[in-house]
Amino acid sequence: MNIQDALAIGDLTKSKVVAGSTGMTRTITSIEVMEVPEVVSWVTPGILVMTAFYSIKNDKDKQIEIVQTLIEKNAAGIVIKLGRFVDALPEKMLAIADEADFPIIVIPKNVSYINVLAPLYEQLYKEKRLKENSYQPLIDFESKSFASLSIAMEELSEIIGGPLYIEDKKGSLLYCTEKFLPNGWRDSSSLFSRPIHEDYVKLTGEWKSSLIQTGGTSLKIDGFRKILIMPLLSNKHVFGMLHIPYTEKLEAGNSPIENLKETAEKIEELFMNEQLYLQNKRIEHLKRLEQFNQVDEEGLQLTEYFVIRFHTGWFEKHDTLTHYLIDHSNIVLKELLLMMEDIPDCTFTLFEKHGYFYALLECEKNKDMSVMQSLKTMATESAHSLTIAVAPIERDSRLLTDSIRLADKTMEIGRLIRKEENFYTYDQLGIYEILINLTSQSAVKNYTEGILEPLSANQNKELLHTLEIYLNENGNVTKASEKLFIHRRTLTFRLQKIQELLQMNIDDAENRFILNFCLRIKSVDQ
Repeated sequence: MNIQDALAIGDLTKSKVVAGSTGMTRTITSIEVMEVPEVVSWVTPGILVMTAFYSIKNDKDKQIEIVQTLIEKNAAGIVIKLGRFVDALPEKMLAIADEADFPIIVIPKNVSYINVLAPLYEQLYKEKRLKENSYQPLIDFESKSFASLSIAMEELSEIIGGPLYIEDKKGSLLYCTEKFLPNGWRDSSSLFSRPIHEDYVKLTGEWKSSLIQTGGTSLKIDGFRKILIMPLLSNKHVFGMLHIPYTEKLEAGNSPIENLKETAEKIEELFMNEQLYLQNKRIEHLKRLEQFNQVDEEGLQLTEYFVIRFHTGWFEKHDTLTHYLIDHSNIVLKELLLMMEDIPDCTFTLFEKHGYFYALLECEKNKDMSVMQSLKTMATESAHSLTIAVAPIERDSRLLTDSIRLADKTMEIGRLIRKEENFYTYDQLGIYEILINLTSQSAVKNYTEGILEPLSANQNKELLHTLEIYLNENGNVTKASEKLFIHRRTLTFRLQKIQELLQMNIDDAENRFILNFCLRIKSVDQ
């Protein structure tokens, strides 16, 4: 029950709101009659106070002080009986209430307290019983302890019966449950992705300022289930928005938003705790990196280390995070921690450098191949379209900077020439660093163009592609024809045509080397 609801019950219908009329959605959790001025010790959030100001009828400063205290304690409002002991309220009191959106309600002196209190108590009791019966799973949820925000979100999703997600105040996605369904507001569960709704910028801007007062709102998009939007607050500022589908489990009671406030507060608390935990984890990994730099050569005799660099599209979308509580690097760190925990036979240290994300992996000798295979599997099976670049194995910690550079170079080359892949190692792509440097030499460029020139004409582009696939398959006609989706005879005909145009025997090992070299130079010089 909020103030607006209460004004329609019993003899409170005879009342008048004289200040704080914009706070009509304040929730009433209890009602008390005040006969003494010392309210600090017993006022609780959500209380509606009724008084005639008998004990302080001649003390306007004390009257103002009481209203100020109620505002600070987040009370729901105050009902004052006028005409019995006080005939008018101080202007300063009304101004303070207006500024704080704190309702001051006056009732005539002939209205009996019992005719106001009895129906309000009855309504509060009904709501409490209804909430206890219908929202018991949520009440249980609010009292539980959770190991992480993700676990809590998944359990809450099961209780509600639909997917949940958290966005920052600009609409960028921060967390999403495993079950996700497009709903007209957004169609992606990728981290930091934005909504697709055409008015999302306007709506998120409005919510940022209005949700503090309203406690929540709803969004209805034609053809989709209604969504309840609950604010996540820190120091009375919105830092995020919890999106909850309006399911049949929320229909009991006259205000699902009111009944979900404590649930949102639970998520809010878990979010802040997790950010603090991740910040500590980040510091821990940075200290480990510093310690690694100080290890002498003798300490690395039994281990091998290598650096990997991560890349995925959502790494680059962190500029939308504008609240001090939300750290992009922490959220990325959380995802990488979850991924790397599945890699056996190694210890890892995550770190960020110039906006890129890396891991330093240390493993026992002869364990590197199994670690590499696990990393490749992780990249292939990741739901985040993850790409991993691996620098060469090292045994000297002094070469860490070089390892980072080689991981960067491997990522750069891999994304340039092998866009269809998502796992790159320097031993496979390192040669391309030399080839890229060679492309700047005019003699190399002229040589390459001279060799491939007969196949560079538009009408021969198909033959150039055929030669490339044939060489990639090590001259295996069967595999090459399958890759090209053509018959073996067609491939044989094309190869004969290629040999005629190039005037080279492509079965000759030296000629194959030359052609492979020229094709690689061409691929990195586009």
